[in-house]
Amino acid sequence: MKRLVVKLGLVGLALGTFGGVLSPTVASAKSKPTFTKTDLKRYYKSAKSKSAFYFKTVKSGKKTGTILILGDFNGTSANVKYGVPSSMKISKNGRTLTTKYKLMQFKTKNGKTTTSLGKTNYTFKLTKKSASKFSTKLSGNKTNRRLATSGKTYTYSKVKASPAGSYSKKYVKPAMVKQQTKKYEGIGLADAQVKKIATTYATTLSNTMVKNFNYKN
Repeated sequence: MKRLVVKLGLVGLALGTFGGVLSPTVASAKSKPTFTKTDLKRYYKSAKSKSAFYFKTVKSGKKTGTILILGDFNGTSANVKYGVPSSMKISKNGRTLTTKYKLMQFKTKNGKTTTSLGKTNYTFKLTKKSASKFSTKLSGNKTNRRLATSGKTYTYSKVKASPAGSYSKKYVKPAMVKQQTKKYEGIGLADAQVKKIATTYATTLSNTMVKNFNYKN
């Protein structure tokens, strides 16, 4: 993934100016909240949806692009998705950011993983409700959930630090321990062995979720 800009032709969207769209001015105390330059340099988390996302600037040589990273920490369906925005536009009232994107696809054959860009275009709208509260929608179920313009609406909190560690520990690891314990019970293994296998597996998956969400290029 270190050459995503080159391989996938990432659109050079500058988060500070929302992809070339002039950033709205900071709202006055009496007006409704509008997007600021720092909003999209933060993480967005929702305990109710067990998910989090953020926009990340990636570099490859002299090229710079933006990717959208969605962490779905929904128990045994946990996964991380990477999207490539083609446009990011602020509404006239400065309160809604509309992002169009395609999802990255990963295929592994003979031990080698290749990366490509999906053909389907997706769109989602992020609406600012207050200085730290935003709303958007998630569509799909289980491992297919994604940010969209239809589906269930959730409120996300804007935070400075990645929520991946706490979300993975709270929502992913316990669910995976339970799943693996059930899988290995009743096959003649001692309880201590089952517990060790389940915990080791769950810990590895949980750590992988955190690493994939906190992507570093």
